[in-house]
Amino acid sequence: MQELLTSFKQWLMEEGKSPKTMESYVGDVAKFHAYLIEKAVDTSQPLSRFTFVRYKQYLIDNEYAIATINKKITSLKVYNDFLQKKGIVSDSYIQLKRDRIHIVHCDPKSRQYKFR
Repeated sequence: MQELLTSFKQWLMEEGKSPKTMESYVGDVAKFHAYLIEKAVDTSQPLSRFTFVRYKQYLIDNEYAIATINKKITSLKVYNDFLQKKGIVSDSYIQLKRDRIHIVHCDPKSRQYKFR
């Protein structure tokens, strides 16, 4: 996994990403990898739709801020693009339009959100 992170960072550099963006993306992907190891998920494939959906639910269940979750989703989408270009995965498992969290309504009294 560390080799993948190093290659990902190099690819981001080649793509002209800023140092802060690279740091953010690589950090988010490293946390995703740590989650996979912690949850004893099969790490032979660096990303799948199943692991992504479980990770997203984990973030929601642990009450991460919506902006933070969406930032992590964006980082994983870029990582998915990298894995596809390198031929490591064949599918695009993350679609931002579908997977990002959109707040439809928030009840200020109960602080309950309805998501779309």
